[in-house]
Amino acid sequence: MNPPSFIVPYLKPGLDDHYDVKMPCHLILSKLADKCQSAVLAELDSLVDPLQNTINFKPKQEVDRYEDLIRRALRAIASLNRISGGDCSLKFKNLMTEISKFPTLWDTYCSIKNE
Repeated sequence: MNPPSFIVPYLKPGLDDHYDVKMPCHLILSKLADKCQSAVLAELDSLVDPLQNTINFKPKQEVDRYEDLIRRALRAIASLNRISGGDCSLKFKNLMTEISKFPTLWDTYCSIKNE
């Protein structure tokens, strides 16, 4: 598999898709962040918006499912945060700042990061 040719045309739209598509995409992103850091780092700015949309979404129903989705997104964000050089992305820094402003999100993120 060629990660750069997979991330933008397939993974990024999947991160913006329906719940059932987002879940495996968050897992794939976490794995790619661990295994193909340079490819993910090259596309990091384009991945921030779909992740931010996921963690900011407030469902009116199926709250438990969306809490699990947010945990998966935060797990992917934690994987992205471990990439050396990820701090060069201003969009990603802003996402991390936004997460830190919300105690529930931040606590969940910290517990995931420490797993």
